[in-house]
Amino acid sequence: MTFPWLSLLGLLPLLGALVLALPVRGAARFIGLAFSLATLALAVVVAVLHLGGTDLTVRQPWISAFGAYWSLGLDGMGLAMVLLTAVLTPIVLIAEWDVVGHGRWDAQGYFAMVLALEGTAILTFLAGDVLLFYVFFEATLIPMYFLIGGFGGEHRRAAALKFLMFNLVGGFILLAAVIGLFATSVSLGGTPSYLLTDLAGLSIPTETGRC
Repeated sequence: MTFPWLSLLGLLPLLGALVLALPVRGAARFIGLAFSLATLALAVVVAVLHLGGTDLTVRQPWISAFGAYWSLGLDGMGLAMVLLTAVLTPIVLIAEWDVVGHGRWDAQGYFAMVLALEGTAILTFLAGDVLLFYVFFEATLIPMYFLIGGFGGEHRRAAALKFLMFNLVGGFILLAAVIGLFATSVSLGGTPSYLLTDLAGLSIPTETGRC
């Protein structure tokens, strides 16, 4: 498949978040909703193509020295999570149409952060490369932190800080696992690779993950 459907699906809401970074205050809500609905329509197209047997896999070298690829793909669970995210996002935006933030945060900031969260979440579900998955999984923490800190309740700042700290600690553990997979792919496969398809073909001993 030559057209990068999956890349477009993940990057479209991120583009919407960037557009909302511009001074478009009067139309911010409508722009945010339009991007979320366009993402939903694209997700439906992707689902139809995937269920129809079309190979939508995207795979381009990203960081060749580390064996990392811009690799996106779909399976049954991934499709379900992508559709769920695409359906819920416009519902969330409509439900919080008159959202009021704290300090400098307003509806435009809220809609931008929700779109950023949608884009990074979709790319996380589509990632077919472990390092790419790690990058986008950690990237979801950024809009979530600002959503909690900018639109949360009375103790929003403390809650946002705790959320970030706990997830960063977990992220360091996940990073150690990613580095371990890099070393394992080199020792067992001869060449570094973070591709799930390559890692699935390795005979990794069960004691590899033990400390």
